[in-house]
Amino acid sequence: MSARAVRLAALGSLVAAALLVACGYRIVGVGGQLPGGVTRVEVPVFENRTSRTDVGRVLTEKFINQLLGSAKVQVTTGEGAEALIQGTVTSYKREPITFDSKQKPLENRLTIVMDVKLVLKADKHQLFGEKGVTVRQDYPVKTDLQENDRLEEQALHSATEQMSQKLISLMLESF
Repeated sequence: MSARAVRLAALGSLVAAALLVACGYRIVGVGGQLPGGVTRVEVPVFENRTSRTDVGRVLTEKFINQLLGSAKVQVTTGEGAEALIQGTVTSYKREPITFDSKQKPLENRLTIVMDVKLVLKADKHQLFGEKGVTVRQDYPVKTDLQENDRLEEQALHSATEQMSQKLISLMLESF
């Protein structure tokens, strides 16, 4: 590559970077830090206000695993924690979304909705809060009831993983 081509490429890169900065784009979530610089959190089992009994526990477990891998944070209990991450599962809904010509369901949609907040333990000051965080997972409907239960269970695990990723992304990027 000629010296002129190298200079033009460098100039083009600088112009592109200047345009991105001028447009208000910024890098967010750098370093994986929670709001307020919190590094030690307690995560009680998410409250479950639905008829599906295990969804709060499953979501909490997935969330903690995702959090430990995504942020510079330590999950602890009691006096060692600076803040609490509290979650409430407000809705767990399974509904058919596609049907055959005889109106028999072919596919279900699992929808989970929850609220989450990050609260300082010392003064109960809320550093972050988001209501109505929603994920959806579609899965097929089978004639065998046990197979349907297995497919719903798989959908639940996929949806809780999506929810965990979404919650952590929201907290780390403070959107």
